[in-house]
Amino acid sequence: MATFADLGIPFPLFEAPTHEASGYAGLATCRLCKRGDRHCFELGVGDALILPCPACGAENGLPADDRGDVPCRSCGGLIVFPESLVAKKQLLACYDCLRAGKGAITQGTEFGVVSWEQAFEGVTNGVPGLRTEQFEVVAIDPAEDWSGARIPSVHLWELLRTPGFHSWQDERWLFCCSRPMAYLGGWRNAMESLRPDDPDAFYQALFAPEDEARSWGYEEFDEGSSSLYVYRCLACGRCRATYDWD
Repeated sequence: MATFADLGIPFPLFEAPTHEASGYAGLATCRLCKRGDRHCFELGVGDALILPCPACGAENGLPADDRGDVPCRSCGGLIVFPESLVAKKQLLACYDCLRAGKGAITQGTEFGVVSWEQAFEGVTNGVPGLRTEQFEVVAIDPAEDWSGARIPSVHLWELLRTPGFHSWQDERWLFCCSRPMAYLGGWRNAMESLRPDDPDAFYQALFAPEDEARSWGYEEFDEGSSSLYVYRCLACGRCRATYDWD
């Protein structure tokens, strides 16, 4: 099964087959650079078109779903959504434009949602009861015990320049060695990619000792009755996983 690297458009954080990528539109005309026959990705709900403020030059995100105008996050001046794009059925960004930061794909992570606002701030949107040794924990709503993780913006922007993937629930990107991990795909794709000598030991190592998934065994995911999403650390090679349970 082809990956984006096989197509000549590699994403450091997405090593799964292309059919797992949500929003991948195949070869099409990019709405941003107007070039045809480009590998394109749809900017949809929660995603953003990134434009500089005409007054101060600060980059801002404009909503790709309702395509409305926004005040500049720096000077407050109005940034108008390009009229030429407002009526387009799909807002497609090609690989080059996405990687250049002209679009931002919002991602769910274990530390909360990351969109363009969080990438600029360097703090995730947060989750309740967050505890982690990887990053500084930032209180967002103390009354609700809601906290985010302070993560270098360069890592958050890398996530936003990466396709999401199909899942029953929202994806929950994992981190290791203080950076986002690379998504390998489902259980079968991970097996084909990594070919571990002992699949059961590999499966057990994907989860924390207290995770009940360790007792289930990988057969549930091998049969396809539930979905497992496997990640690999680009620094140390460790693998982790999240899952959806029917």
